[in-house]
Amino acid sequence: MKLILILLFTIQGILNAQINLRKQLHSLPEENKYISNFNTDTKITWYQMFSNIPKDEYGFFAANLRQEKIPLYLSIGVLTGALVSFDHSSWEYTHNVAAKSPFLKSFSNYSVMLGNGGAHFIISGLFATYGFISHDKTALRTASNIAEAVLSTGLLVQVLKRITGRESPAAATYKSGIWDLFPEVSEYQGNQAKYYSFPSGHLASATATLTVIMNNYPSIKWIKPVGYSLLGLLSLTLVSRGMHWYSDLPLAYIIGSSMGNIISPVQNLDETNNKKRKGGQLTLFPSLGNHTDYLNISYSF
Repeated sequence: MKLILILLFTIQGILNAQINLRKQLHSLPEENKYISNFNTDTKITWYQMFSNIPKDEYGFFAANLRQEKIPLYLSIGVLTGALVSFDHSSWEYTHNVAAKSPFLKSFSNYSVMLGNGGAHFIISGLFATYGFISHDKTALRTASNIAEAVLSTGLLVQVLKRITGRESPAAATYKSGIWDLFPEVSEYQGNQAKYYSFPSGHLASATATLTVIMNNYPSIKWIKPVGYSLLGLLSLTLVSRGMHWYSDLPLAYIIGSSMGNIISPVQNLDETNNKKRKGGQLTLFPSLGNHTDYLNISYSF
């Protein structure tokens, strides 16, 4: 029961923070200069996912270090602090439940991959492949945005991890993990589990990727509920496996969501761009049967 209340509190706080973040990010004209400029006539280059990183990092701080964001920071701070006080008991409960269930234990091996950087680059590659074959500029833009978001988010999270130096549950020497500020580089590299807990890079990267996809395909309504469900499963897995505490998650979500919105503002052009694309359209959809599973591929000219 305690875990359920903690999760509800966490989800409510995160959703409220997201609503405030989106309102501030898209309603303030003066913030527009911090959002990546996208023009439908601008050529998408393979190297912009790297060359845009300094601008993304500057844009993140420029857009977020503002007086009107103080209520958001206070909310995240209070939520994180509240979760810290329950971290040990909530982690212990989640870990024990998952350990007693063969299904959950096996499932966690797959769900944790949702936060791996390699998985996001594969997703980016799939969008790029589809975009090249179908001449779909929305897919190409999404591929570039995902790679850029993962790289920019990862850099920011790594800096924060090396500042906070918090022990993960798996390496904790204290109930809720010791915070060893600014650990030595050699110490960090030699025993990362002892310092890498706060904030969660897995959740931040996954949130950034989901935000980019949602913003590029706003007309596809199922992306949001499915995506948030996967983020929830990822969060539970990260805690159950001892990689993170619940209090590592709120800031990670905000970082991923903010970076995704800065790199890929909400687009309303996907249908228009698709009508203008040259060539045919590639369609991939799975077929599941009693004895065989296979992938159907169709291409319309």
